[in-house]
Amino acid sequence: MVQPFFRLLVQVPALAKSAQHLIAISEFTRSRIINAFGVAPEKVSVVLNGIGPEFWPRPASEVERVRKTLGISPAPYLLYVGSVEPRKNLVRLLDAWERIHKSCPDTQLLITGLSTRGSRVFSDVNISRTPERVFFTGYVSDEDLPALYSGAVAFVYPSLYEGFGLPPAEAMACGTPVITSNGTSLPEVVGDAAVLVDPENVTSIADAILRVVNNESLRSEMSRRGIKRAQRFTWDNAAAQTWEILSREALVA
Repeated sequence: MVQPFFRLLVQVPALAKSAQHLIAISEFTRSRIINAFGVAPEKVSVVLNGIGPEFWPRPASEVERVRKTLGISPAPYLLYVGSVEPRKNLVRLLDAWERIHKSCPDTQLLITGLSTRGSRVFSDVNISRTPERVFFTGYVSDEDLPALYSGAVAFVYPSLYEGFGLPPAEAMACGTPVITSNGTSLPEVVGDAAVLVDPENVTSIADAILRVVNNESLRSEMSRRGIKRAQRFTWDNAAAQTWEILSREALVA
């Protein structure tokens, strides 16, 4: 399995240069392709990812059902959703929570996801210990995920690197305030609907969490903006834009 993957990796620069046209999932990814492979800018278009129609604000009754299913206590919660690997920056998120959890005595932090190798949570990252009031849900089904988003006080996603970043878009569609990183593609995804942090600065992450948790009017405004922002991320839009590019390039060929 390793050898075919390595051969493909070696071939990527040549494939990128020889392709008639390339489609990137964000402006950030587009710039990376152009700079890394020396591709002419006019050969690379952006088609943003879509999110499923199941992501919309769920009622309290559905949130309560999912809480009971996962064994989550009635306390308010912050939420992280995603694979568990070093670039997701969970070490700093937990360090930030360690600093501030006593200032949020009624709140817990939920970590949802499995390691990239399908083994126990945090098998691929170096976690020395877990702070108080951190709950690991493990895998959550697609059916339950929208309600889990909807019930969160805020969604926290301090990832170090994303080509697009679907979880913040899904959270926004569910009306959940989003705290995320100020680098790579994430500002492009969330626009003015989220609070941005320096993902390499634990204090920045901690301060943002406190700011959102303690400001109900801010959360309400973020929710409104997030729902509006997420409306642009549909697979119908992605399909239409892709078809337009394919049609245009077929005429040129």
